[in-house]
Amino acid sequence: MLVSIEYDVMYSYDNQVTVNDNILRVFPSTEFWQKPMDEKVSIKPDGKIIYYKDRFGNKNARVKITETHLETYFKVISTVETNPYKVSINEVSDLPLPLDKSLFSSDIRMYLNPSTLINPELIRLRAPNILEHVKTIREALITLTEWVTTKIEYAPTSTSVDTKARESLASGKGVCQDKSHILIGFLRSLGIPARYVSGVLVDTPGATHAWVEAYWPGVGWVPSDPTHNRVFDLEYYYVKYGHGRDYNDVAPITGYFESDSSHSLTQLNVIPTIIQK
Repeated sequence: MLVSIEYDVMYSYDNQVTVNDNILRVFPSTEFWQKPMDEKVSIKPDGKIIYYKDRFGNKNARVKITETHLETYFKVISTVETNPYKVSINEVSDLPLPLDKSLFSSDIRMYLNPSTLINPELIRLRAPNILEHVKTIREALITLTEWVTTKIEYAPTSTSVDTKARESLASGKGVCQDKSHILIGFLRSLGIPARYVSGVLVDTPGATHAWVEAYWPGVGWVPSDPTHNRVFDLEYYYVKYGHGRDYNDVAPITGYFESDSSHSLTQLNVIPTIIQK
């Protein structure tokens, strides 16, 4: 399937801004199920763009604007070819918990550790008894994904980008970011490396989406969407921007500006379009 993803964001300011320095993380990654074909980046006012790979391997763009302005506008249009986002697992491949840490390289082990928004030990303290009954990695992915989907209410505006996993677990409410953080906390507490994924769900326009990838020794990274209770097979409709330890590593846009002004987000549009099935 061929898909176009348009990401638009505009900020307005009360007073003139002299310097605006931002990082964009909205570029589809190269994966076995998706292939970036083309991208166009538009910035107003004009600025200097430097592209680079971060520590997780994601493509980022640092944009610095030094022209005095009252508005900042960014648009990234990406074209990507997608295939079924599916990892096949047979019963023989199942592994008992806890997993042996010697099976993980150092770049995998970092997804076992606490991060700014996820503390696995605090999650475990608040976790339901269901964790005690999960004995294999397959059970963990299927059972815990379903639990988060059904037990954590999807409630827009109930949390913010700064909400910690333990807080959304305690309240029983959140959005895709919070559900992903909770599932990651569960998995890490069981010794399963898990990372946060940022991207777009093609059949749900308007905003970015978040899901999880868990590391299965001998298989690789296995996808799970705790918002829609999908494990192993996410079909064609997911476009991945990048991954990290939690949201803070892959926030679509971060930055700062120099001014005595406050600022407001006046426009945010994520527009996926299926070009060809």
